[in-house]
Amino acid sequence: MTITSGSRGQEVRDLQLKLKALGYDPGDIDGSFGPRTKGALTQFQEHYESLEPTGVLDAETSAALAQALVIKADNPAVQQAPQAQQQAPKAEKATVPCAPEVWEAFLQLVGVITKTPVRYGPGRGLFNDQKWLVTYGPGSLGSKGWASMAGSAHPSFHCSSWTNFFLGWLLRYNERFTHAGNIPSLFDLCEQSDDLHQLQGGGQYRGYGPYCSEIKTNGDTYARKKIAKVLDIQELYDRRATLPTFLVCGQSTHFPSGWKWWHHTLLFAIDHATPNAPMHRLAADGYYASDRRWSGTPMKWTEINEQTIPNYQETVIYRGYGVLSEDGTYGGGRPLAPVGIEP
Repeated sequence: MTITSGSRGQEVRDLQLKLKALGYDPGDIDGSFGPRTKGALTQFQEHYESLEPTGVLDAETSAALAQALVIKADNPAVQQAPQAQQQAPKAEKATVPCAPEVWEAFLQLVGVITKTPVRYGPGRGLFNDQKWLVTYGPGSLGSKGWASMAGSAHPSFHCSSWTNFFLGWLLRYNERFTHAGNIPSLFDLCEQSDDLHQLQGGGQYRGYGPYCSEIKTNGDTYARKKIAKVLDIQELYDRRATLPTFLVCGQSTHFPSGWKWWHHTLLFAIDHATPNAPMHRLAADGYYASDRRWSGTPMKWTEINEQTIPNYQETVIYRGYGVLSEDGTYGGGRPLAPVGIEP
Protein backbone atom coordinates (compact mmCIF):
# COMPACT_ATOMS: atom_id res chain seq x y z
CA MET A 1 0.00 0.00 0.00
CA THR A 2 1.28 3.48 -0.90
CA ILE A 3 0.06 6.98 -0.13
CA THR A 4 0.54 9.64 -2.77
CA SER A 5 -0.76 12.92 -4.15
CA GLY A 6 -4.55 13.09 -3.95
CA SER A 7 -4.83 10.62 -1.08
CA ARG A 8 -7.05 11.59 1.85
CA GLY A 9 -7.82 10.27 5.29
CA GLN A 10 -6.33 9.44 8.66
CA GLU A 11 -3.20 7.82 7.21
CA VAL A 12 -2.36 11.08 5.43
CA ARG A 13 -2.98 13.02 8.64
CA ASP A 14 -0.66 10.65 10.52
CA LEU A 15 2.01 11.22 7.85
CA GLN A 16 1.63 14.99 8.18
CA LEU A 17 2.01 14.80 11.95
CA LYS A 18 5.16 12.70 11.64
CA LEU A 19 6.72 15.06 9.11
CA LYS A 20 5.90 18.07 11.27
CA ALA A 21 7.40 16.35 14.34
CA LEU A 22 10.62 15.82 12.40
CA GLY A 23 10.86 19.48 11.39
CA TYR A 24 9.40 19.29 7.88
CA ASP A 25 6.48 21.50 6.80
CA PRO A 26 3.56 19.51 5.31
CA GLY A 27 1.16 22.47 5.50
CA ASP A 28 -2.14 22.12 7.32
CA ILE A 29 -2.72 18.87 9.23
CA ASP A 30 -5.87 18.19 7.29
CA GLY A 31 -5.55 14.63 5.99
CA SER A 32 -5.22 15.82 2.40
CA PHE A 33 -2.07 14.88 0.46
CA GLY A 34 -1.36 18.07 -1.47
CA PRO A 35 1.77 19.71 -2.91
CA ARG A 36 3.13 20.88 0.48
CA THR A 37 2.82 17.40 1.98
CA LYS A 38 4.49 15.92 -1.07
CA GLY A 39 7.26 18.50 -0.86
CA ALA A 40 7.88 17.80 2.83
CA LEU A 41 7.94 14.05 2.23
CA THR A 42 10.31 14.42 -0.71
CA GLN A 43 12.61 16.57 1.41
CA PHE A 44 12.66 13.90 4.11
CA GLN A 45 13.49 11.22 1.53
CA GLU A 46 16.31 13.34 0.11
CA HIS A 47 17.83 13.58 3.59
CA TYR A 48 17.69 9.80 4.13
CA GLU A 49 20.44 8.00 2.23
CA SER A 50 18.72 4.85 1.02
CA LEU A 51 15.38 6.36 -0.07
CA GLU A 52 14.36 7.50 -3.51
CA PRO A 53 12.93 11.06 -3.42
CA THR A 54 9.62 10.10 -5.00
CA GLY A 55 7.21 12.04 -2.78
CA VAL A 56 5.31 8.79 -2.29
CA LEU A 57 4.90 7.09 1.08
CA ASP A 58 5.88 3.46 0.57
CA ALA A 59 6.93 0.77 3.04
CA GLU A 60 10.60 1.76 3.13
CA THR A 61 9.78 5.41 3.73
CA SER A 62 7.32 4.43 6.48
CA ALA A 63 10.08 2.44 8.17
CA ALA A 64 12.51 5.35 7.84
CA LEU A 65 9.96 7.74 9.40
CA ALA A 66 9.46 5.35 12.31
CA GLN A 67 13.21 5.08 12.81
CA ALA A 68 13.69 8.84 12.72
CA LEU A 69 10.91 9.35 15.28
CA VAL A 70 12.47 7.07 17.88
CA ILE A 71 14.35 10.06 19.24
CA LYS A 72 11.14 11.92 20.11
CA ALA A 73 10.67 10.02 23.36
CA ASP A 74 14.15 11.04 24.50
CA ASN A 75 14.57 14.46 22.89
CA PRO A 76 18.05 15.61 23.94
CA ALA A 77 17.01 19.24 23.66
CA VAL A 78 14.81 18.84 26.73
CA GLN A 79 15.83 15.52 28.26
CA GLN A 80 17.80 15.60 31.49
CA ALA A 81 19.94 12.64 32.46
CA PRO A 82 17.63 10.20 34.22
CA GLN A 83 18.74 9.00 37.62
CA ALA A 84 19.26 5.49 36.31
CA GLN A 85 21.93 6.77 33.95
CA GLN A 86 23.97 8.20 36.79
CA GLN A 87 24.50 4.64 37.98
CA ALA A 88 25.92 1.49 36.44
CA PRO A 89 23.71 0.02 33.69
CA LYS A 90 21.39 -2.82 34.51
CA ALA A 91 22.79 -6.28 33.94
CA GLU A 92 22.34 -7.39 30.35
CA LYS A 93 21.46 -10.88 29.22
CA ALA A 94 24.28 -13.33 29.65
CA THR A 95 26.36 -14.05 26.58
CA VAL A 96 29.80 -15.45 25.79
CA PRO A 97 32.35 -14.48 23.15
CA CYS A 98 32.11 -15.83 19.64
CA ALA A 99 33.30 -19.40 19.10
CA PRO A 100 36.55 -19.66 17.07
CA GLU A 101 34.89 -21.39 14.12
CA VAL A 102 32.21 -18.68 13.92
CA TRP A 103 34.80 -15.91 14.08
CA GLU A 104 36.75 -17.59 11.26
CA ALA A 105 33.57 -17.80 9.16
CA PHE A 106 32.86 -14.14 9.92
CA LEU A 107 36.34 -13.11 8.73
CA GLN A 108 35.66 -15.00 5.51
CA LEU A 109 32.47 -12.95 5.14
CA VAL A 110 34.50 -9.78 5.74
CA GLY A 111 36.85 -10.91 2.98
CA VAL A 112 33.98 -11.44 0.54
CA ILE A 113 32.66 -7.95 1.23
CA THR A 114 35.91 -6.01 1.22
CA LYS A 115 37.88 -7.79 -1.49
CA THR A 116 35.16 -7.83 -4.16
CA PRO A 117 34.43 -4.99 -3.17
CA VAL A 118 30.79 -4.73 -2.18
CA ARG A 119 29.55 -1.16 -2.66
CA TYR A 120 26.77 1.09 -1.42
CA GLY A 121 23.69 0.39 -3.54
CA PRO A 122 20.23 -1.16 -3.58
CA GLY A 123 21.24 -4.80 -2.99
CA ARG A 124 19.70 -6.62 -0.05
CA GLY A 125 21.13 -10.11 -0.31
CA LEU A 126 19.23 -13.38 -0.18
CA PHE A 127 19.51 -17.03 0.74
CA ASN A 128 19.49 -19.10 -2.43
CA ASP A 129 20.29 -22.78 -3.06
CA GLN A 130 21.70 -23.29 0.46
CA LYS A 131 24.02 -20.31 0.12
CA TRP A 132 23.93 -16.66 1.19
CA LEU A 133 24.45 -14.35 -1.78
CA VAL A 134 25.39 -10.68 -1.85
CA THR A 135 23.20 -9.42 -4.68
CA TYR A 136 23.54 -6.53 -7.08
CA GLY A 137 20.04 -5.23 -6.61
CA PRO A 138 16.90 -5.81 -4.53
CA GLY A 139 14.59 -8.75 -4.30
CA SER A 140 16.02 -11.24 -6.76
CA LEU A 141 19.02 -12.24 -8.83
CA GLY A 142 19.84 -10.44 -12.05
CA SER A 143 19.06 -6.86 -10.99
CA LYS A 144 22.23 -5.32 -12.41
CA GLY A 145 20.92 -2.21 -14.14
CA TRP A 146 20.94 0.32 -11.30
CA ALA A 147 22.75 3.63 -11.74
CA SER A 148 25.98 4.06 -9.80
CA MET A 149 28.43 6.93 -9.44
CA ALA A 150 31.15 4.27 -9.54
CA GLY A 151 30.42 3.78 -13.23
CA SER A 152 28.48 0.52 -13.26
CA ALA A 153 26.38 -1.68 -11.03
CA HIS A 154 28.18 -3.70 -8.34
CA PRO A 155 27.30 -6.23 -5.65
CA SER A 156 25.79 -3.94 -3.05
CA PHE A 157 24.18 -3.23 0.30
CA HIS A 158 22.69 -0.11 1.73
CA CYS A 159 23.15 0.32 5.45
CA SER A 160 20.08 -1.43 6.88
CA SER A 161 20.15 -4.20 4.27
CA TRP A 162 23.70 -5.02 5.40
CA THR A 163 22.78 -5.33 9.10
CA ASN A 164 19.69 -7.36 8.21
CA PHE A 165 21.76 -9.69 6.01
CA PHE A 166 24.43 -10.12 8.69
CA LEU A 167 21.92 -10.99 11.42
CA GLY A 168 20.10 -13.42 9.13
CA TRP A 169 23.37 -15.15 8.25
CA LEU A 170 24.78 -15.30 11.79
CA LEU A 171 21.51 -16.56 13.31
CA ARG A 172 20.88 -19.11 10.54
CA TYR A 173 17.53 -17.74 9.41
CA ASN A 174 18.39 -19.20 5.98
CA GLU A 175 15.11 -20.03 4.18
CA ARG A 176 13.24 -17.93 6.76
CA PHE A 177 15.21 -14.78 5.86
CA THR A 178 13.11 -11.81 4.76
CA HIS A 179 15.35 -10.09 2.26
CA ALA A 180 13.10 -7.79 0.23
CA GLY A 181 13.27 -4.07 0.80
CA ASN A 182 10.32 -3.90 3.14
CA ILE A 183 12.27 -4.15 6.37
CA PRO A 184 11.56 -1.92 9.37
CA SER A 185 13.95 0.17 11.42
CA LEU A 186 16.91 -1.53 13.06
CA PHE A 187 15.22 -0.99 16.43
CA ASP A 188 12.17 -2.99 15.37
CA LEU A 189 14.36 -5.69 13.85
CA CYS A 190 16.27 -6.11 17.10
CA GLU A 191 13.22 -6.02 19.37
CA GLN A 192 10.49 -7.97 17.57
CA SER A 193 10.05 -11.75 17.66
CA ASP A 194 11.17 -14.05 14.87
CA ASP A 195 7.57 -14.56 13.79
CA LEU A 196 6.42 -12.85 10.62
CA HIS A 197 5.36 -9.24 11.21
CA GLN A 198 3.39 -7.14 8.77
CA LEU A 199 4.67 -3.70 7.84
CA GLN A 200 2.02 -1.06 7.38
CA GLY A 201 1.72 -0.55 3.66
CA GLY A 202 4.44 -3.11 2.93
CA GLY A 203 5.59 -6.68 3.17
CA GLN A 204 6.54 -8.96 6.04
CA TYR A 205 9.68 -9.32 8.11
CA ARG A 206 11.08 -11.44 10.93
CA GLY A 207 12.64 -9.82 13.97
CA TYR A 208 15.79 -10.82 15.84
CA GLY A 209 14.49 -9.92 19.29
CA PRO A 210 15.08 -13.34 20.94
CA TYR A 211 18.78 -13.07 20.09
CA CYS A 212 19.54 -9.39 20.69
CA SER A 213 19.79 -7.22 23.81
CA GLU A 214 20.06 -3.44 23.91
CA ILE A 215 23.36 -2.15 25.26
CA LYS A 216 22.60 0.37 28.00
CA THR A 217 24.95 3.29 28.59
CA ASN A 218 26.92 3.46 31.83
CA GLY A 219 26.54 7.26 31.89
CA ASP A 220 29.93 8.10 30.38
CA THR A 221 28.43 9.24 27.10
CA TYR A 222 25.99 11.58 28.87
CA ALA A 223 28.88 13.12 30.80
CA ARG A 224 30.53 13.98 27.47
CA LYS A 225 27.57 14.68 25.19
CA LYS A 226 24.70 15.67 27.52
CA ILE A 227 22.42 13.42 25.44
CA ALA A 228 20.51 10.76 27.34
CA LYS A 229 20.19 7.05 26.55
CA VAL A 230 22.84 6.89 23.80
CA LEU A 231 26.39 5.56 23.38
CA ASP A 232 29.37 7.26 21.80
CA ILE A 233 32.33 5.56 20.19
CA GLN A 234 34.56 6.15 23.21
CA GLU A 235 32.19 4.36 25.57
CA LEU A 236 31.85 1.41 23.22
CA TYR A 237 35.61 1.19 22.87
CA ASP A 238 36.25 1.50 26.61
CA ARG A 239 33.75 -1.29 27.36
CA ARG A 240 34.67 -3.57 24.45
CA ALA A 241 36.17 -6.37 26.57
CA THR A 242 32.83 -6.94 28.34
CA LEU A 243 30.49 -6.38 25.39
CA PRO A 244 29.15 -9.12 23.07
CA THR A 245 31.30 -9.94 20.06
CA PHE A 246 28.83 -8.47 17.56
CA LEU A 247 26.99 -5.16 18.00
CA VAL A 248 24.48 -3.80 15.50
CA CYS A 249 23.92 -0.09 15.97
CA GLY A 250 21.67 2.71 14.81
CA GLN A 251 23.63 5.91 14.21
CA SER A 252 22.76 9.60 14.48
CA THR A 253 25.13 12.14 12.97
CA HIS A 254 25.64 15.83 13.73
CA PHE A 255 25.95 18.02 10.63
CA PRO A 256 26.37 21.80 10.52
CA SER A 257 22.59 22.08 10.16
CA GLY A 258 21.98 19.95 13.27
CA TRP A 259 21.42 16.31 14.23
CA LYS A 260 20.21 13.81 11.67
CA TRP A 261 18.53 11.22 13.85
CA TRP A 262 18.92 7.45 13.38
CA HIS A 263 19.57 7.60 9.66
CA HIS A 264 22.27 4.93 9.48
CA THR A 265 23.01 1.38 10.72
CA LEU A 266 26.26 -0.53 11.03
CA LEU A 267 28.10 -3.42 12.68
CA PHE A 268 30.87 -3.47 15.27
CA ALA A 269 32.85 -6.68 15.82
CA ILE A 270 35.14 -7.33 18.80
CA ASP A 271 37.87 -9.99 18.62
CA HIS A 272 37.80 -11.24 22.21
CA ALA A 273 40.30 -14.02 21.48
CA THR A 274 43.09 -11.57 20.66
CA PRO A 275 44.94 -9.61 23.36
CA ASN A 276 43.49 -6.13 23.93
CA ALA A 277 40.27 -7.20 22.16
CA PRO A 278 40.62 -5.36 18.82
CA MET A 279 37.37 -3.73 17.70
CA HIS A 280 36.33 -3.17 14.09
CA ARG A 281 33.54 -1.34 12.30
CA LEU A 282 32.00 -2.81 9.13
CA ALA A 283 29.49 -0.57 7.40
CA ALA A 284 27.92 0.48 4.13
CA ASP A 285 28.55 4.24 4.22
CA GLY A 286 27.13 5.97 1.19
CA TYR A 287 24.21 7.94 -0.19
CA TYR A 288 21.54 8.08 -2.84
CA ALA A 289 21.98 11.24 -4.90
CA SER A 290 19.36 13.69 -6.09
CA ASP A 291 19.93 12.50 -9.67
CA ARG A 292 18.88 9.00 -8.53
CA ARG A 293 22.30 7.40 -8.64
CA TRP A 294 23.77 5.34 -5.81
CA SER A 295 27.18 6.47 -4.57
CA GLY A 296 28.84 3.08 -5.09
CA THR A 297 31.10 3.71 -2.07
CA PRO A 298 32.99 0.53 -1.07
CA MET A 299 32.02 -0.98 2.28
CA LYS A 300 34.69 -0.34 4.93
CA TRP A 301 36.30 -2.61 7.54
CA THR A 302 37.94 -0.17 9.96
CA GLU A 303 39.77 -0.84 13.22
CA ILE A 304 38.53 1.34 16.07
CA ASN A 305 41.43 2.49 18.24
CA GLU A 306 42.84 5.66 19.77
CA GLN A 307 43.89 6.85 16.32
CA THR A 308 40.51 6.35 14.60
CA ILE A 309 38.16 7.25 17.48
CA PRO A 310 38.46 11.00 16.73
CA ASN A 311 36.91 10.38 13.30
CA TYR A 312 33.63 9.49 15.02
CA GLN A 313 33.75 10.92 18.53
CA GLU A 314 32.49 14.47 17.99
CA THR A 315 29.76 13.91 15.43
CA VAL A 316 28.30 10.43 15.96
CA ILE A 317 26.18 8.70 18.62
CA TYR A 318 24.69 5.21 18.68
CA ARG A 319 21.94 3.03 20.00
CA GLY A 320 23.28 -0.52 20.02
CA TYR A 321 22.21 -4.14 20.38
CA GLY A 322 24.46 -7.04 21.26
CA VAL A 323 23.89 -10.37 19.51
CA LEU A 324 23.56 -13.07 22.17
CA SER A 325 24.70 -16.67 22.32
CA GLU A 326 24.92 -19.01 25.30
CA ASP A 327 27.73 -21.06 23.77
CA GLY A 328 29.23 -18.65 21.24
CA THR A 329 27.90 -20.45 18.17
CA TYR A 330 24.66 -18.45 17.64
CA GLY A 331 23.06 -21.38 15.89
CA GLY A 332 22.33 -24.31 18.14
CA GLY A 333 24.91 -26.56 16.51
CA ARG A 334 23.85 -25.90 12.93
CA PRO A 335 26.72 -24.94 10.59
CA LEU A 336 26.87 -21.50 9.03
CA ALA A 337 25.96 -21.48 5.36
CA PRO A 338 28.64 -20.20 2.96
CA VAL A 339 28.52 -16.63 1.63
CA GLY A 340 29.28 -15.63 -1.94
CA ILE A 341 28.62 -12.99 -4.57
CA GLU A 342 25.78 -13.22 -7.07
CA PRO A 343 27.23 -14.57 -10.35
